Amino acid sequence: MLSIQFVRSSQSRIIARWFTRNSITRSNQVPKSSGDIKNDEVLGTKMHRVTNFDRRLLVWVKRYPSFAEVPDEVSVDCLLNSRSKARIKSTNYLMVAAVIGCIGAVILGKRAADKGENLHMMRDQWLQERLEKDKNK
Repeated sequence: MLSIQFVRSSQSRIIARWFTRNSITRSNQVPKSSGDIKNDEVLGTKMHRVTNFDRRLLVWVKRYPSFAEVPDEVSVDCLLNSRSKARIKSTNYLMVAAVIGCIGAVILGKRAADKGENLHMMRDQWLQERLEKDKNK
């Protein structure tokens, strides 16, 4: 019983990890086959081939001035930092949109309250319409 719970909890951690990890990992391990190792892979920062989405992201966080000036390969640290900045930037925009939506809902609610519209009145009106339809049948 205890071992089954342990296995299930470890499986859920692995699945949760899939959704939270980036496609880039910060592993600095040297490959095991030492016969064909190139010096540029062992020394220096790891490079990552940039996709179109990554290019747009790097330009959006102002890491590069234009889409055409983004190189084909960028360091992993540069890409991870730009993803973090983009995540924070988009979260800030979503918070502003949520605040604007809340203010809009309050304004619309106050206008409806001034007109005398509320859920209780709408329900009573609907009920009266249904009763009239049932009497006419």
